[in-house]
Amino acid sequence: MQTPDCSLVSLESSATPIPLIPLHTLIRPGKPLVLLGGSYTCPLFRSISHVLNDIYKRYRSYADFYMIQIREAHASDVWSIGNSLGVNEHQTLADRLAAAREMVRSTQLEIPVLADTMDDTFLNLYSPWPFRFFIILDGILKLVGMPKEAYYDTTDLIDCLETLLKDINNETK
Repeated sequence: MQTPDCSLVSLESSATPIPLIPLHTLIRPGKPLVLLGGSYTCPLFRSISHVLNDIYKRYRSYADFYMIQIREAHASDVWSIGNSLGVNEHQTLADRLAAAREMVRSTQLEIPVLADTMDDTFLNLYSPWPFRFFIILDGILKLVGMPKEAYYDTTDLIDCLETLLKDINNETK
């Protein structure tokens, strides 16, 4: 399936207005793009963030990675199950960016992070709530990984990356 485009926001931007980054500009020919869509208040995401860092370190030379901060899964003021973080539902883009920065700091996430816009376009197009993995190659969605029995297994992510990288290597020989 062709991947739909949407706008994302960099955590590093200090410009006003904040420039938007089209998702399609992140796609490089022949190089897998791994998107991890989720939020800081998802306890399952926080529990595997160190595993995601390990996968990123192992494959970052062969694939591009981005974590996309979306609407909070368990905002303190909406549905605080498992959230002792005190993060409320994002009312502004500044709230969303602040939550993403705190996520990076507290989980020591090494993967570059972008944020969904406040109209939740990435959330609506990709349905990553509360947390999902996506692999895109040449604009085609190759994997949508999701929780299995309230657990995030990264085996599908690694297996898909290995297969795609092997295929890419075979094509370049």
